[in-house]
Amino acid sequence: MRTSVFGALFRNPGPLFFAILVLLAAADVLAQTEVDRWLILGSGAKELINIHTTRADLVRLYGSENVLDQDADVGDGEIQPETILFPTDPERRIEILWKNPEKRSEPSSISIRGKKSRWHAVHGVSLGMTCTELEHINGRPFRFALLHDGTDMAEETISWQGGFLEKEFQGNGRIILSLEWTPPKITPQRGPRDFEANSDDPVWRAQNPHISEMNWVFPTKP
Repeated sequence: MRTSVFGALFRNPGPLFFAILVLLAAADVLAQTEVDRWLILGSGAKELINIHTTRADLVRLYGSENVLDQDADVGDGEIQPETILFPTDPERRIEILWKNPEKRSEPSSISIRGKKSRWHAVHGVSLGMTCTELEHINGRPFRFALLHDGTDMAEETISWQGGFLEKEFQGNGRIILSLEWTPPKITPQRGPRDFEANSDDPVWRAQNPHISEMNWVFPTKP
């Protein structure tokens, strides 16, 4: 009667048997703990950059040469300490504001902007993604609004209309997207103007709306 190698090992366990068990257990642990180093969740619950992250963590993870501190104008003349990762690399650069500015710990918000970035939210949502791609991930059309307050400032809002990204982007922690597009060549209108469009509007789609900025706003640490 023929006996398999594993059958023999189970009946007569030896050093090789236990070595195999250790290797299998280690492989399982590695598979469970592997993280996407460029993923940031709106909840800040986990991943390499999360609600517990400190400046010291950034230095340990990415090297002191890739961590830069500076003061940032956050609007209305208010200045806050800011930490920038990979300041000279547009595709890896992120800007971090802190809940505890003195200790530079507990991120309050994280920003990326430009044409392309390695950093992303769930399902690869990142800079340069088109509204058509966002709509596909959301599972249904969303509504975009650009609202002015009578000044040069404007607020962009996206209503995900109960789609998948509503929970991911407007849950316990938020991810705010800014879209950019190429408007048709018409006589410009003076003064502020509000704008609204559905993502499946063929006229708006033809103007290639895409993500030009992303902001993660972390919730308060539990």
